[in-house]
Amino acid sequence: MNHKLWLGLALLPTLGTTVYAQDVVFSGNMRFGYAHFDRDERDGSNIDNGQFNLRVRGGAQWNISEIYSVKARVAATGNDSDFNGDFKFYTELPAGASNIDAGDITFDEFYVRARYGNWDHKIGRFQYNDRLDGAVAKGMTRTNSNSWNVHWTDGLHSQYSAADGWKYNLILEHATDEGATMVRRGPLNYQSPNSRVTYYGSVAKADDDGLFLHRSVDVAVIPSALYYNGVAAGNKTDYVAVSARLAMQWALVGESRLVAGAEVAHAPDTPTLAAMGLPGLGDSDGNAWQLALSVMEFAPGHSIGVVYGENDAGFLLSTDFTNNMSLTEVRYNWRPMSGHLLQVRVREREDLIQRRSAVRERNEFDYYVRYTLSL
Repeated sequence: MNHKLWLGLALLPTLGTTVYAQDVVFSGNMRFGYAHFDRDERDGSNIDNGQFNLRVRGGAQWNISEIYSVKARVAATGNDSDFNGDFKFYTELPAGASNIDAGDITFDEFYVRARYGNWDHKIGRFQYNDRLDGAVAKGMTRTNSNSWNVHWTDGLHSQYSAADGWKYNLILEHATDEGATMVRRGPLNYQSPNSRVTYYGSVAKADDDGLFLHRSVDVAVIPSALYYNGVAAGNKTDYVAVSARLAMQWALVGESRLVAGAEVAHAPDTPTLAAMGLPGLGDSDGNAWQLALSVMEFAPGHSIGVVYGENDAGFLLSTDFTNNMSLTEVRYNWRPMSGHLLQVRVREREDLIQRRSAVRERNEFDYYVRYTLSL
């Protein structure tokens, strides 16, 4: 019995019905590698640490008909000090975390899908990303399961694909009173019943062969979720964020391409500087932006890219960019064959504004080497 069939048979019970092998598509990936970071903390201390990380995901999709399908996928993450294999049906990420607990297993996809005409609907638990194309793919508003992390979106996703190539997306994302299922930074809070549904809409177009590789604009609205004076104060308002991104490409020699991209984002209502622990009076800034440059396929299977971005303290939606920090990253990708990917990353992050209680700004240098195998 090969590994793909074994993985599929193990997941069939999650579909809750009897299916035929020819109607089921199995998928999965395993990512493993080593990560190291050297961090100058705000209290004056230094942390120099490294660990081996692992993420495993395996799923099965049952194609019921030409219109309907069902998919379930389990995901596990761990490191060299913690991989206990405990299954938990997470409904939100642990408080203050950007990942499920190390060593745990959960569903990161479990949805019903309907595709007909120009429409594509999903309801349940799914993955959705909107990021700049290139060797270093990052986004300011919506990223599920970056790096070795496991996140997801619980809710509804409807997409309409127009004849001219533009795609129109609407997502209704569910959260619990304990928190969201992807990275959302404080003082966003979901205590209010009105905040349990995030409304996300985007318009996007991709052209793999054209000058404009990627264009998109999106808006996210989280009602009654921004505790702008801090959660303890109790005052809240809606949190709104808008983002726009553009990636362009030019042919070089042979199959190589130069890809340049930019993204800008803004949140008009932001927490106060006091709520964010920053000096001064008034509200924190709510801007975020990134610039990216990549050379794709400079040799067969080889790509390299660099990105620089800044995320102000008041922009609270980015998984890839920590708020009140700048980021510089260089990444090298090598695909030796189909389903194999080696990546090497070097990154530096630094506080934009020193916190009032801090001895110094936080500065972190880190790198990783990781390999991903996909079915």
